[in-house]
Amino acid sequence: MEYICADATNLENIADESIESLSALCSVEHFGLGRYGDPINPNAWEQALKSFQRVLKKGGKLYFSVPVGQTSKVCFNAHRVFHPEIIIQTLDSMQLLEFGYIDGFDVKNVMRYESNELKINQNALDSIPEYDNNGTTGLFEFVKI
Repeated sequence: MEYICADATNLENIADESIESLSALCSVEHFGLGRYGDPINPNAWEQALKSFQRVLKKGGKLYFSVPVGQTSKVCFNAHRVFHPEIIIQTLDSMQLLEFGYIDGFDVKNVMRYESNELKINQNALDSIPEYDNNGTTGLFEFVKI
């Protein structure tokens, strides 16, 4: 195993299409808000997603979690909440395989790629809770196409 330290917003030390699997869990929502000493950068979350996309090999998987809600918003300098569609649209060289969100002690399945099409449970999508400003944890699996 090899360890590489890099800024997730650019991953400049990592070659294009060189990673088979990448996970970013409960992290990207904090990028660019300055809370942890990082520079203020409103686009840091998007830059990170584009960097993940760039370094993944074709067929490579991205496992990703961020707070999700009915509307995208910034909660002071603590974190962001994303509508799931903004994540899917940003990762434009990737196919969403599955998206769900944590609902109590369970995961509510919202989207799944099956039989060459993205199937959407509209009821589940429309019922993503807000939980005040925190959203709920959204879980995404993508593959690079």
